[in-house]
Amino acid sequence: MCRPNATDTTTTRVIIAGAGPGGLLLQALLHARNDSPGSTVKYDVTLIESRSDLGKLRKEELQAHRSWMIGLSSHGLEAVRSVPGLFDKYLADVGILLTEAYIYLGSRKIGGGSSANGQEGFIVDRNFIVAALSRYANDNMTYSPHYRSKYNTDLLYVDHENHRILIRSKETNQEEYLSYDLLVGADGVRSTVREAMVKRHFDFELKVCDIFQNFKAVHIQRPKSVSPSSISILPAALPHFNGICLPETGDLINLSFGFSRNNIDKVADEIKSDDPKVVAKYFTENFKAFSLTEEGYSDLADQWVKQRWNRTGMVHCNMYHSLPCKIVLLGDAAHATSPSIGMGMNTALRDAQKFNELLDAFNDDLEKVLPQYSIDRVPEGNALTDIALNLYCFDTKVGMRTMISGLIRSGLHYLFPSLVEDGPNGILARSQFTLAQVYQAGNEQGILTKHREVNDRIRREVFERETGMIVEKPTSNVSAVATVAGVFVCGAAVLFALREMC
Repeated sequence: MCRPNATDTTTTRVIIAGAGPGGLLLQALLHARNDSPGSTVKYDVTLIESRSDLGKLRKEELQAHRSWMIGLSSHGLEAVRSVPGLFDKYLADVGILLTEAYIYLGSRKIGGGSSANGQEGFIVDRNFIVAALSRYANDNMTYSPHYRSKYNTDLLYVDHENHRILIRSKETNQEEYLSYDLLVGADGVRSTVREAMVKRHFDFELKVCDIFQNFKAVHIQRPKSVSPSSISILPAALPHFNGICLPETGDLINLSFGFSRNNIDKVADEIKSDDPKVVAKYFTENFKAFSLTEEGYSDLADQWVKQRWNRTGMVHCNMYHSLPCKIVLLGDAAHATSPSIGMGMNTALRDAQKFNELLDAFNDDLEKVLPQYSIDRVPEGNALTDIALNLYCFDTKVGMRTMISGLIRSGLHYLFPSLVEDGPNGILARSQFTLAQVYQAGNEQGILTKHREVNDRIRREVFERETGMIVEKPTSNVSAVATVAGVFVCGAAVLFALREMC
């Protein structure tokens, strides 16, 4: 079969809005398509990102941009490895391969090696993976006439009728329109690309809300009692707080602690203090999982008081594409989620991989690819956000009972795998299970349904109080007297009625 001539190829102008993990992986996959033998479509890719290019920083400079640690499960690792050499040459040395997993109940540690199911886990700082993916582009794609990047550039507006976007450079303040054949919305929770779908489609359903959690994360030296390649779940790590401990490069650990917003008045004043000595003392007395050095407590407290409480958003959509607008959504623009189950970035990377596979399946026909992408990915994205929100319960007592029953189920499944199904936590990170299947298992076992009922009620009660829809009526002496008087009156009426009956 003869290789097609240059005249046989067509060019598709693609604009990717957002240089997060999903957008960066998709541009790498499109670049690989351009270089593949026999390619009849060339993807002319332009990347738009409002922030600077982390891929141009030296490793020492990147340390100042540490954010939060994220776990790559088999889902995300398979997606990254769909680009030859990307993981081994650019990612492997910026994260930690997990070998152990633990749950701490107070100071009691449960768990051990995490490789029983043959599943990989890779912990990496979110900004480090972004920098690695960007370095791949800088090393392998900048020579290409089909690739250009525009960092420090704001996406202002999507003219979906004329298939163009308006951008403004932060460096020159110059504005310009760019035309597209495909616009990829990988631009996060407050997606500008997604706004075009809201304007164009009356049947487009969109919900943006917060995760109902406040949390803080610190990076401190690893205590000797903590394995350098382990993940540790820390339920009830502090009063009204859950936590997680993840390994970092440089012999550090990332400790994150969060609480549900319905418990904000129950959280100790000491943990809200802006005095690091007060915070250090509180952690010393109340954090039981493992001990830190005196320097460790001090470092933790210094970082703690210098940051605000973090809250992230959640996004639910009923479609991830628009043929009239020539738009596709991926990552947080489609399904931003709580970090509680560590699957947000995995799903964003999987979005890019699955989109590329659909280009193969439909011979680059976007008229067929885009609808099928929504059919395939909408169940996954919405399962992701629901599982992340409702796998854990805002009612601490209910959540603890669920965790204990889950541990029992896991033990019984290990002993009798053909008789007892594993719980959603047990199958969540396994690549042979889709998130929709995990969602179904969580519903069939009653976990998600029970937690959803409790969580929805708690969220509604907090919303009513915060917005002033429900106002607690103060009790007063007058009302108390009236209540007592009412009891006496009712009692007298009952006695009178009984006497009449006799």
